Amino acid sequence: MARTPDPAQELSLLHAENRHLKDTVAVMRQSLEVLVLDKNAAVQQAVAASQGEIENMKAAVVALREVLETLRAQRDRQVQEAVAQGKAENRELQVAIQALRERLDQALFDERDRARIERRALEDELAQLRQTVVVLREALQAGGRK
Repeated sequence: MARTPDPAQELSLLHAENRHLKDTVAVMRQSLEVLVLDKNAAVQQAVAASQGEIENMKAAVVALREVLETLRAQRDRQVQEAVAQGKAENRELQVAIQALRERLDQALFDERDRARIERRALEDELAQLRQTVVVLREALQAGGRK
């Protein structure tokens, strides 16, 4: 025969089970609160670390930007110096070219003048030789008549 449990005993067991469940819920709630607090602390720590890293990156960006601006300024200065040096060298070369042209023109003029003088001297000499030839011919013809 099956025995029916005593209602008072059953009620006592239910109360005990209920208390046990309430204790379990309380422990679980407390564990959950600890986990939430730990999670919040970890999140705050991660946010703080991220903020620090962000500040470090901002500082690095500023430093790199300053270096880049310095390098650009140096490059611009070097380009300006190279352009100025190129212009100065160009001017010097133009002056040298002009001087060489003038010397060449003078040498050409001197050579033409020398050639003209030499040609005149040769023409004078040729005229004298022709005159000599005429005189000698006449002398030969006159000597042949005597």
